[in-house]
Amino acid sequence: MLAEIHDFDDTVVAILSDPKAANAAIAELRAAGYDIEILEGEEGKEHLDPAGESGAIATVKRLVNAFGDQYRLLERLHAELDEGNQVISVDAEPEAADEAVRILQEHDGEFIWRLGTWTYTRVGE
Repeated sequence: MLAEIHDFDDTVVAILSDPKAANAAIAELRAAGYDIEILEGEEGKEHLDPAGESGAIATVKRLVNAFGDQYRLLERLHAELDEGNQVISVDAEPEAADEAVRILQEHDGEFIWRLGTWTYTRVGE
């Protein structure tokens, strides 16, 4: 059975290396009403793997993203999970994404990206 695959549509993702800051960010995001996922270790890497998606749209997305931002993003997130860091994924419609980004930045979130169906935009740095 395949693990549920992460859907990047309307999502903000960030890396948090300090567990205390990550817990504070998680608490504030939840208090603000966001649905979040906390990805850690091998299970987190499996959840990010797009290989399990099926259908014509998934095939096109894999082909388009194979050489684009999604590939580089997934590669970095996998490396960070290998280092023991957490990846926080926030479901955020475009009008709510700025607030999620602000919260993650205030809690030392790094490598923050706003993700849409076909767009990937790095925030900050």
